[in-house]
Amino acid sequence: MKTVAVLLSAAVLAAPAALTTSAAAQTAPAPAPAAAAPAAAPAPCTTIRGISFICGLTNVEDMLPVDGGKQIVAGSYKEGSAGLYLIDTATKTFKTVTLSIAAKPDPIYGCPSPPDLTKLSTHGLDVRPGPAGTATVYAVNHGGRESIEVFKLDSRKGSAEWVGCVVTPAGTSPNSVVGLRDGSIVFTKFLDTGDKNGIQTVLSGQVNGVVYHWVPGQGISEVPGSQFSGNNGLLASPDGKTLYINAYGTREIWKIPLSGKGERKSAKVQFNPDNLRWAPDGGIFVTGQFLHPDNLAGPNDWAVAHLDPQTMFVKELLSAPGMKEFDNATTAVQTGNTLWLGTFRGDRVAYMNAP
Repeated sequence: MKTVAVLLSAAVLAAPAALTTSAAAQTAPAPAPAAAAPAAAPAPCTTIRGISFICGLTNVEDMLPVDGGKQIVAGSYKEGSAGLYLIDTATKTFKTVTLSIAAKPDPIYGCPSPPDLTKLSTHGLDVRPGPAGTATVYAVNHGGRESIEVFKLDSRKGSAEWVGCVVTPAGTSPNSVVGLRDGSIVFTKFLDTGDKNGIQTVLSGQVNGVVYHWVPGQGISEVPGSQFSGNNGLLASPDGKTLYINAYGTREIWKIPLSGKGERKSAKVQFNPDNLRWAPDGGIFVTGQFLHPDNLAGPNDWAVAHLDPQTMFVKELLSAPGMKEFDNATTAVQTGNTLWLGTFRGDRVAYMNAP
């Protein structure tokens, strides 16, 4: 295990003193309201003990390489923010993707209407590469509706055209998505939108999640045996027959057949596993947080582990303490010798030498 040491900055901002008036001056005008405390200054965008940052992005909870790793497409998990970003892996810069609605959406999806592109809140992503820097991007969306939105991305032009959607079942707050090569889509239910206890239900280990399978012309059904506690990250084997699912509440990764028929395996980790991403060696990066139910605001420590998809053996690669600059790492992807890290809360993505 590699422990990443970090230095926490300890800047303290003093609020201005409140204004006072004399109690005897009962006829005097009401005092002016106290001046609001200044907003906290953004954390410096400087390298901290081997971790560097690209700053100015909003809540990049998930991301994936496109165009052969020359760029990374990233989500923005805040309604009304960016929708999608593109990160240049060579220059370490980013731009907001220009989004549009297709004049003729793909009828395979049967989507009731286009999304309001100004309200997107993109969460988990998946990418199916196409030629010359193009790709189909599947994006979990919470902005305006709970849905899987489908875009045709041209990363070299920095644009993406919306072509369809799958609206999730009532009460479903989805998390991760995979577009299978047969045109169907699988996605996880992490929370019930009507659950007043929210994340606490998951952290208590209650079974509340499932994996859904949408098939063109057939609709949505539950994947047999996919009911876990806070179904989070999701991957499918290259042939689409096997799913890897993170059970966030019980700190498990499950390997199950999409058909429901066949062997099931599981592995335990010491943290709450968030996203799953393929590693260059054919293994799987498992990224997540050491989440404390009594201190959800954090900062929360985080870790990245390596999972062997055949044996389900897990080896922790690195761990780091939560800090003002970066905490709650959610996903890890590798391009070249660089490991990229996202978070559901923050103004930056992190990158470092791959372990």
